[in-house]
Amino acid sequence: MINSIIIVGIGLAGVSAARALRDEGYEGAIHMIGAEPDLAYDRTVLSKKLLTGELDRSPEILCATWYEMANIDLIVGTRVSSIDISRHRVHLESGESLTYDKLILATGADARAMSVSGSDLNGIHRLRGNADAVEFQKALKPDQALVIVGGGLIGCEVATTASSLGANVTILESGDELLVRILGYQVGAWCRKELERLGVKVELNTMVSGFDGDSSVNAVVCADGRTFKTDTVLISIGAEPADSLAREAGIACDRGVIVDACGMSSSPDVYAVGDVASWPLRCGAHRSLETFLNSQAQAVIAASSILGKGVPTPQISTSWTEIAGHRIQMIGDITGRGELITRGAVDGKVSFTLFRIVDQVIEAAISVNATKDFVAVSRLVESRVPVQTKVLQDSSFKLGDLLKAKSVA
Repeated sequence: MINSIIIVGIGLAGVSAARALRDEGYEGAIHMIGAEPDLAYDRTVLSKKLLTGELDRSPEILCATWYEMANIDLIVGTRVSSIDISRHRVHLESGESLTYDKLILATGADARAMSVSGSDLNGIHRLRGNADAVEFQKALKPDQALVIVGGGLIGCEVATTASSLGANVTILESGDELLVRILGYQVGAWCRKELERLGVKVELNTMVSGFDGDSSVNAVVCADGRTFKTDTVLISIGAEPADSLAREAGIACDRGVIVDACGMSSSPDVYAVGDVASWPLRCGAHRSLETFLNSQAQAVIAASSILGKGVPTPQISTSWTEIAGHRIQMIGDITGRGELITRGAVDGKVSFTLFRIVDQVIEAAISVNATKDFVAVSRLVESRVPVQTKVLQDSSFKLGDLLKAKSVA
């Protein structure tokens, strides 16, 4: 019988798991422990409305009264120091300890740091939580220079926001194109051109070797000898799953807590969800997905599994972003094998969708300014309905009709 469930982490994945447990009828104790002082909040606005000043703090995912109504024992502003899986105990830095029947790790991911000279200077920022965004927002001023190290999703989102505020933005990307891992070369190049339309300067194949300044940063130094004068720096070079607690407890990890398709780790009473979880994917790979939608889905699956109702569910990466005024929605891995097919014109003025097709099945897709199409696209990817490429390329054809017909001859 399950009497006590501990959730370590009070972000999106953690609170989604707690809500799912209560929705599934679990009435036992739920203890939620989080290092941050804030209740779970929407991190997607950190690089957007929080930086523009439209919001002074990120909105909470659930109102504070929900935790009380759901009888959740909240322990915030407190870190877990260790997990004893043999005794089913969680030890806190305060010296307290709690016993669990089931444990859910939802510790998220930590922004990757740079170990180069000058990286501790004032004016160098990272963007992972509310406090980071508030501090960074104060540093963004019109006509001042901002250098963003890293051309991933967060870097490109911040570049969009900062340029709208009048900052002079430069992105330094170590690869040969922006966003290749997420969007592939074709859409990555399109995004770069759209950012450049906004006045953002993009330097590809550029490795940062250090930062110059007295007490505050005033220049970014590159391995090829170039320097970029700046007033502010944002380091945005990705994140690492926060799996140290699990590793130290002897739970199997590989860039995240390795779990099965129900969220169970190598320790049968310990589950992991969200950014910290290395979850099996439908394509056969195993990795942390770091997306809002997948974190929610994993939390629900793990909660059901804990209560004996779970269905193994390999994940399909699903996410969205807003860059240079365009809404971009993604499902699956666009960089895998197969044929790339485009629906609509890739010119920045109208909507388009890029598909990756393998044996007449859509394995992945990216929709730009095509929200209605993406609803059907997502279902086509999930259902693996056979399609013909000429139909996908025909913008006059309604993609939803493929779902009705189940197949196209």
